[in-house]
This record gives sequence, structure tokens and C-alpha cells, in this order.
Amino acid sequence: MDNKTIFTETYKVRSTQVNLNNQLGLYGVLGMLQDIAAEHASLLGFGYKQLIEKGFFWALIQQKLKMDKWPEWNERITVKTWSLPVQGVYAFREFELYCQDQKIGECATTWITMDIQTRRPIELTDRQEIFYPRTDGKLSFQTSRIALPEEMQQVNQFKVRVSDLDMNSHVNNVKYTQWALDMMTERNHRDFIIKEYDINFLSETFLGDELQGFKSKGQYLDEAHRLVETYLYAQKIGGAKPAFISHWIAERI
Repeated sequence: MDNKTIFTETYKVRSTQVNLNNQLGLYGVLGMLQDIAAEHASLLGFGYKQLIEKGFFWALIQQKLKMDKWPEWNERITVKTWSLPVQGVYAFREFELYCQDQKIGECATTWITMDIQTRRPIELTDRQEIFYPRTDGKLSFQTSRIALPEEMQQVNQFKVRVSDLDMNSHVNNVKYTQWALDMMTERNHRDFIIKEYDINFLSETFLGDELQGFKSKGQYLDEAHRLVETYLYAQKIGGAKPAFISHWIAERI
């Protein structure tokens, strides 16, 4: 296996990344995954600056995370990442997370490369070799399209602020997850721990956009009422489709 294929980085859980249960939060771990993805892409020659010079940019469209254990403050996490073979306009990146030599999580992501001017996807199958894709195995799951239940209730309304913006002057994908977290109650966060998290990114949002957040009623998945699933989405007022749709399965602490 070429050493460029699987990229590894170790992170320390910092105080700014822990949640009210003194564990690494969802927002924090997705930030780590975004960071290592950017590092690996840059190493292989298709990082942010390199793509911008060529008139392209990466767009994350789907993500699925599964966590068995959430590390605590000051613990160290080792993250491994690799690309899979490109299929048409779609590129795939996977991650494994380890703490104290134990695998604690996995994540699958699906991306498209967009032309900056036309905002249209670019076919990359014939440039497969630039990704150094892994062909000896992959995770047991992949990302998927989330279907919302019929009954959703509006829980908040908010505007895109300057602090929500990234270097592309639109809202970063990790920020969408923070919006989803804010749709849950404090009791939700204290009583449950996330086991599985899916998100679909459907449209860009920009400074001054006003959004409404919607949430489903929690649905228990077992007789003991330990596992619960929830659907959330945010819709720009006047927008044709949601900014994002997310789904999570959480376990009672």
C-alpha cells in the first residue's frame, strides 16, 4: 500500500472541543475530520489552494458517522483517512478513529468537485490516479440520502452571521451541524449520547440569509427506550430546498 493512500494524524481533545458531558462533541470531531481531509488532499496535490488555482472547489454532499465511544478532555485521538475510487462526478473519503489503540468510530463521506464559475460538477474518473485511492477494502457502510418523516415541527429561526462563514464566504458544512445541535434541548444533550449521525448538504447559505429549523419528535427504536432517532433540517426562507437534512440515533446515558 502506497504511504500516500492512508493518511494518519493524531489530535488532542482540547477544552474548546468538549461538550457539557465533558466529552469530545459532534461539532469537535467533525472539525477534526474536515482538518485531516484537507491535510491529505493538500499532500496529494488537490488541496483548497491548488484547486482554486485550477478553478475548482470541493463540496461535501453527504456524511455518515458512527461512534462507539466519545473521548474526554485531554485524551488523544488518532484519525486515519483515505479516498476510494472515483465514480463519475462523485469522490469518496473514509475515516477511522482510534483512542488508546481501540477503534472508537468510523465515518464515510461523499463529495463532488465543482467548477467555480459554472457551479457545475466535474467528471474526474479519468484522473483517478491523483487520489491514490484505496482498493484493498472499505468501511461496511456508505452515505445515503435521508428521507424526512411527514411530521416536523419548527423549533427556531435564525440568521447567518459573519462567524458562520468560511474562506469561501458561505456557511461551512461543520457549522450546519452546529445549527442541528442547537435545535436539540439541553436535556437531550445531557441525557443522550450520539451513536450515529447522518447529514445531507443540499444548498449553500450566505451572510444575512434567514433560516427556520425543524425537528421531528424523537422515536424510540427499542422497548427499553434507550435508543432514539431524530430528524432535523434547516430551510432558508424563500429557498427552494433545505440547506441540510440530518438524522441521528442517540443512546440514553
